[in-house]
Amino acid sequence: MSKLKNEIKFVTLKEPGIKDFALARNKILDDSKSDWLFFVDSDEIVTEGLRNELSTLDLTGYSGFYVKRKNYFLGKFIGIDRMVRLGERGAGRWHRSVHEVWMIRGKIGELRNPIIHETAKNLKEYISKINYYSTLHAEANTAEGKRANFFKVIFYPKFKFVESVINGRGVVFSILQSFHSFLAWSKQWTFQKS
Repeated sequence: MSKLKNEIKFVTLKEPGIKDFALARNKILDDSKSDWLFFVDSDEIVTEGLRNELSTLDLTGYSGFYVKRKNYFLGKFIGIDRMVRLGERGAGRWHRSVHEVWMIRGKIGELRNPIIHETAKNLKEYISKINYYSTLHAEANTAEGKRANFFKVIFYPKFKFVESVINGRGVVFSILQSFHSFLAWSKQWTFQKS
């Protein structure tokens, strides 16, 4: 964890085997003494431009900020996401155990500079991530009362592939995203059957 002059603390979850990311992030919120926190994943890089922007950012009147995340897969740019990662400690809570979202009350601004997301160094690493996260996704869906069925197992992966290609993610990455969807719904279906 590091701090900027603006009293924004950077926080990175580094513990292996986290099963509930919202719970882990909310524990940091509860334990922190800093008023403002910036959450960074272990596979993300804070750019120099973003650090400079944060050091002079006027936080007055805001509860949180969106940041753009430039995604790279095997060294190739595959698109940009946008998410809340900078927020005031008491302004909201993280929700959902995986693919978690910081729900902040109040005014939310947007930062100009991005973070860099290196999704994987190689295919073996990424397939391992898919296996791990698809299990967590299946468990989260079950906890939320969602049900897997034949339609979701067969057709959701196809929709995921098309969506990913349309968003310019590239064919290989889109196939892997489709595989993630297939695994998550298939695993949930097997949970339901046991």
